[in-house]
Amino acid sequence: MDLQSLIAAHMPNRRRPTQMGASAEDQFYRNQITLPRLRLRLIGLIATTAGATLLLAVVIKP
Repeated sequence: MDLQSLIAAHMPNRRRPTQMGASAEDQFYRNQITLPRLRLRLIGLIATTAGATLLLAVVIKP
């Protein structure tokens, strides 16, 4: 028995993911598609907040 077979024989088996129904699979892929849009909104919110902060920093100079 070679070393690779010995290691493979003693590795724990990974649990297989449970099978999804059609509606659960649709929901899963819908969520995967929706995530990038949320990231874009988050980036826009961060940019707006940073812009407003910089504007206030310039206007309220001590």
